[in-house]
Amino acid sequence: MADWSLRLEEDVLRGKCGIFPSLAERTAAYENFYLRPAGSASGRAGASFPSPSSLQGFPESASLDIRQVQSPFSTLLCLYDGRGNEYTFSRAGMRHVRRSLPWQGHYHTHDYIEILYVFKGSFRQILLGEQQTFSAGEFVITDRNLKHADVLEAGADTAVLFLSLQDDYLDRLLSSHDSRDDLQRFFFHALQKQRKDQSYIHLRQSRKLPLSQSPSGPDHIVDIQLSRLLETLIEEDYFPAPGGGDILRGNLIRLFSLLCRHFSARLHSSSQETRERAFLYELERYLRLHFATVTVYELEEIFHYHRNFYNLLLRKYRGMGFRDYIQDIRMRHAAELLKNTRLPVRDIALSAGYRNNSHFYYLFERHFGISPAEYRRLSHNIEED
Repeated sequence: MADWSLRLEEDVLRGKCGIFPSLAERTAAYENFYLRPAGSASGRAGASFPSPSSLQGFPESASLDIRQVQSPFSTLLCLYDGRGNEYTFSRAGMRHVRRSLPWQGHYHTHDYIEILYVFKGSFRQILLGEQQTFSAGEFVITDRNLKHADVLEAGADTAVLFLSLQDDYLDRLLSSHDSRDDLQRFFFHALQKQRKDQSYIHLRQSRKLPLSQSPSGPDHIVDIQLSRLLETLIEEDYFPAPGGGDILRGNLIRLFSLLCRHFSARLHSSSQETRERAFLYELERYLRLHFATVTVYELEEIFHYHRNFYNLLLRKYRGMGFRDYIQDIRMRHAAELLKNTRLPVRDIALSAGYRNNSHFYYLFERHFGISPAEYRRLSHNIEED
């Protein structure tokens, strides 16, 4: 049985410094205080917790109590070291668990939506019957219907932040958001509508480096925003105050918007059609952003499916193959430029992805039934009328 202890009083760090500039500073302070070797001057690991003989009254299932959520929103910061120590921090206080590694937790479901963010290291869970490893900088959003289990193995230190949102609280939050961005529509649709299936959303950053290892630059600005935003959510959860509810809601909407703009989202579901439709949202958004140059070989590199899959998926749900789908986007793009700009036709053809003007003229006339010049003339006449 794992060593188990729970301290419901305010933890030492929270008493001395309740507010940190960012999640990065909070995590570093907690690691420095709790994960130092027992022999160090300020080390705490193993020094202030009961011995195994004094813990016989605590069953293993007691370790799950820390994940129960009574309020609409709550946070839980977890630190894991490679020796089996787990430190969790919430508004209830600090809890320490010592386990023998490797360890697999019980399969369980939540009565709330859980947003998992791996700040440092990597974290494993068994989801939809498969073990998944999530790396630093990645988010996972699990629905309340999804059975899953945590897995811990010996290795490097890991820091994970869990955000828990009650079902009706999330519904009200999402219903207040109106966006025309395709990925945001997919993201909110997946959260709001896919409750009948066991599902989770995996979000990877569009760049390579995780938040805790990013160099300076534009991406680093996003990291700073994310770290401060997550810390604000922890502060408002720990120290409720007048107006705190509005601050929480505003920062959660900012978090979702940040994820939509800078992360690639993939919905995993027990339903094949749900998985396909969710991926279709992401695929179509990518095609609209890169229509002038995209190829099926590029899609293989980005999404890791065989080239035939994209053709079959578009035929199944859009009634046209990859080539016709891209051509349709290109023609509509060219038509918009002909209607709303004075750009030469050759420049418009190049913008749409065609270097051969004759081929562009042929495709445009086949698509619209008239030449580009005639389309521009008629469009301008209609506007004047």
